[in-house]
Amino acid sequence: MNGNLIFTRLFLQNYLVFTIVVLLTWFLPVHLSYGVSYFPAITDSLVSVISLNLILLALWFVVKFARSESLSSYSSIRNSSIAAIIIVLCWLFLTRVVLKSAFPTNPGYIDFLYQSQPVRFIAGLFIAGMLYLSFYLNLYRQHAENALKRENELKIRVQETSLQALKNQLNPHFIYNCLNSISSLTIYDPGKAREMVGLLSEFLRNALRYDASSLITLEKEIDNTGLYLRIEKVRFEEKLNWDFAVDEESLNVEVPALILQPVFENAVKHGVQQSTRETIIKMTAVKRPGSTIINIQNCFDPGFSGFRGEGIGLENIRDRLRLIYGKNDLLRVNTTGQIFNVEISIPSERVV
Repeated sequence: MNGNLIFTRLFLQNYLVFTIVVLLTWFLPVHLSYGVSYFPAITDSLVSVISLNLILLALWFVVKFARSESLSSYSSIRNSSIAAIIIVLCWLFLTRVVLKSAFPTNPGYIDFLYQSQPVRFIAGLFIAGMLYLSFYLNLYRQHAENALKRENELKIRVQETSLQALKNQLNPHFIYNCLNSISSLTIYDPGKAREMVGLLSEFLRNALRYDASSLITLEKEIDNTGLYLRIEKVRFEEKLNWDFAVDEESLNVEVPALILQPVFENAVKHGVQQSTRETIIKMTAVKRPGSTIINIQNCFDPGFSGFRGEGIGLENIRDRLRLIYGKNDLLRVNTTGQIFNVEISIPSERVV
């Protein structure tokens, strides 16, 4: 919050305009309605208005130090009223002394000066009330803007924390499966185990370059996914194959890092692993106005008792997409016969 409101350029500009308006409003009735001649009227207006507006700047400090109170609270109204009355009384005394000294040989103006004291007092309180309300509303606006800024920062922090938590679920889940496979391979095929360790280390180096909200090109994401598939290819050999059909425009589209690997892991677990013949995982990517559509499909055995359609990997993908893009319908899953299909929509814009 800006605690030096009275020193900001915008405030000084607005305050100058306000002073000019009050000057005109003060001069016209004094000169026309009360019949005070031109020079005393303009002098009265300049001295009265400028001194009042300068003294009333002290109200800013009253508002500032009472900023935690409600505008309608009794203590706030009481303190502000007392401060305004004291300021206006001081102003009346000061202007009376100055103006009386300025026109000592003009008894008509001196009579007007004394007779107009009640009206001046009421006018001073009215102007003080307007300035107090202006100060308070400005301070309230600053508080509201700061509160909104803090709320937005908190939302971003919560989103980032949630995204990181989701990523922390994905990586260990994949690593555990790989380590189990490597452990098995060391017994009957140490060469493949070494190959799998090399691929896994390369995959993890790529994965750890990004946080959970990072975006990378679809081309890089496909390369990372290719490392995963090569790891699984060591395990399943001819049972696992894949076919990617991605148009050129889609390759440069930015997608969340590691968004595809859990889909392929799901396909391997429920399609390749449970099959006795070759399983081909197919992926297409097409760029459309406003979004890029990625489709991944694989065959599965509907009689497999462990098949549940969506596991933690797909649930996490849905949550990551929602947190990054602010939409709940970016991942769709459906089955047609023995084909399991996952569709991911990547919007052109994100919210994080």
